[in-house]
Amino acid sequence: MSPRALAALWPELRRVLAVMVPVELDRRRLGTRPALVRARARGSRAPARQEAGRSLLRRAVAAVDARWPGGPNCLRRALLEASLDAAAAREPLFLHLDAEGGRGSGHARLASAGDGGRSYDATFTL
Repeated sequence: MSPRALAALWPELRRVLAVMVPVELDRRRLGTRPALVRARARGSRAPARQEAGRSLLRRAVAAVDARWPGGPNCLRRALLEASLDAAAAREPLFLHLDAEGGRGSGHARLASAGDGGRSYDATFTL
């Protein structure tokens, strides 16, 4: 990563780290819907980013999430993004499930994240 790219990413990394613990505690202790309500409340006070700012935020979220204890988690990433961007806070959260069950049989994402072309057996929207 170039020094210029790192300089642009650094403020977003700080923002992500500032809300990571409350978001993770909500995710683990409250469940999906209450954690999303709290993330949306945080995000409603944040600025709404344009596409370039949103992309930078997603990079910072992914970088921190990948290194967080327990490994990456798609719901955590969606909650972090909703906590830090007013536009993301207004988006639907999709919870996708595969009937086979097991590890990797589900996925959470905000509407703007796209589904990557994968299909699921069931989708719930919050």
